[in-house]
Amino acid sequence: MANAGIAAIFREFAEFLELKGENPFKIRAYRRAADILEDLNEDAAELAREGQLKNIQGIGKAMEEKTREIADTGTLEALEDLRAEYPPGVMDMMRRVPGIGPKTASLVFRRLGVAGIDQLEEAARSGKLRTLPGMGQKSEENILIAIEKLKKEDMTRIPLVIADRLCASLINFISSHVGPSEISAAGSVRRRKETCGDVDVVLGIDDSSRISDLIRSWSGFLSMNSSNEDRVVFTAGGDVEVDISIVKPEEFPFALLSTTGSKLHYNGLKSIASRLGLKLTRHGLFREKGESLDAGDEADIYEALGMEYIPPELREMTGEIEVALERRLPRLLVAEDIRGDLHMHTNWSDGTESVESMVEAAQALGYEYVAITDHSKSLKVARGLSETRLFKQLEILRRLRDRFPGIHVLSGIELEILKDGNLDYPDTVLSHLDIVVASVHSAFGQPEDVMTSRIVKAIQSGSVDIIAHPTGRVLGRRLGYDVDMDTVIQEAARHNVALEINAYPERMDLDSVWARKAAEAGAYIVINTDSHNTNELRFMSYGLDVARRAWLEQSHVINTWPLSKLQAWLKRRRMRV
Repeated sequence: MANAGIAAIFREFAEFLELKGENPFKIRAYRRAADILEDLNEDAAELAREGQLKNIQGIGKAMEEKTREIADTGTLEALEDLRAEYPPGVMDMMRRVPGIGPKTASLVFRRLGVAGIDQLEEAARSGKLRTLPGMGQKSEENILIAIEKLKKEDMTRIPLVIADRLCASLINFISSHVGPSEISAAGSVRRRKETCGDVDVVLGIDDSSRISDLIRSWSGFLSMNSSNEDRVVFTAGGDVEVDISIVKPEEFPFALLSTTGSKLHYNGLKSIASRLGLKLTRHGLFREKGESLDAGDEADIYEALGMEYIPPELREMTGEIEVALERRLPRLLVAEDIRGDLHMHTNWSDGTESVESMVEAAQALGYEYVAITDHSKSLKVARGLSETRLFKQLEILRRLRDRFPGIHVLSGIELEILKDGNLDYPDTVLSHLDIVVASVHSAFGQPEDVMTSRIVKAIQSGSVDIIAHPTGRVLGRRLGYDVDMDTVIQEAARHNVALEINAYPERMDLDSVWARKAAEAGAYIVINTDSHNTNELRFMSYGLDVARRAWLEQSHVINTWPLSKLQAWLKRRRMRV
């Protein structure tokens, strides 16, 4: 079994462990192991059989044994037991209905036999949910509201990170067997949309006769939908549809442009071509007499249409064609622009690694600075820090700076915005911190006006530097809470508080639409990973995807600033406290 397949089983197992109420650190360990295996260049199954996998940091003997079991049997016996214990609908409730976390999903199943969203709705309407511990009439009302919203939203789309994993595994598999001249992800994956309806791949190859049979032998293959010499459509694990377009190598740039989309963007390009007396198709760019124009890559096509190259992230028909014709597209962010990560957790709260490990890993990424922001006291489920523990951590951070002279360690906190908008620590405590990241982790069912006032109160407090994951969504699992983001953006700009693009791939919050609106309104943005272990620091790339789709430049994003400029900006809060 491929590394991606083993990782997928570990992730599913972690979800079931959440349903069982297992130790959060055990759950995170499986998720971290999945991340490590996906990044592994060697065959995890072979390493496990040789007894070498346990030597990789973050794996260990127990994970090695389970990897060997998956490789030998295709699954985990413990996972199969859990699948038998919980019907699929229970997991569906947990993943898709806001307010139904693992504890509640397990409770309604155990006590009421509710095993799906339809049954959950029926139980709420009949008043059965209020008979359960910790639930009442208000809980029922909030669940019904959430289900109604769910019916209106497209929650069937898969998060980008899942599409990425599938795409990378498939492309590596094809490349290792047939050596195509060109192969690339396309569609929503290439445009880096936060969610994807399916997975598109473009393959440039002279002989396509082997492709269909080859796909059937891939470990992620489930069933073939259709197959011919220029297109293969099949269903992969997780019920994801994969569409492979197959063209001759010389047609590859044109097919890639067409398949990447968006449809509106591509139609806009065809209109430009028509004005120039040209015809743009997935097979080429042609003059009126049928003569084809050569193109080595997409940039050549854009140049032939009289415009600068438009990166895939911008191809949504939101003004990019007009700006490209004037050759004044923004200089989009790249990884090298990020100078630090200002939101991460350690084993002082719900992270799995030490402060030292997180700082060392950030330094290895070449960062100029990093902020340690464990949870504050009210988030007890995440072992939030009491004032006493916080001050102990501050002392450790002070000593740590001498050990890591190449990176500046900022002291911080992820501060709970309480139900009434008050903050979890008083200003007398916050004044000792370099940076304050504030967020909502409770009472998601508050009405829009109450939630908006709650967040705005924190912004107006003068004690907060950053509002983290501002809409509270979890992709594919939970819709965001009701909040007037226009008002939040306006107040953030007015009070000089940054709004976060949370790069954790299950969040990607703010999304690109709100991030662009925030920048246009004059609000600062920060891109953070919300990491809980060193491996998750790599998630910064997903935040960059959002920022690029939002047309952001360095001037908009505070963690592209040098340390001196960032510290000068942070001083404005301490001067008010």
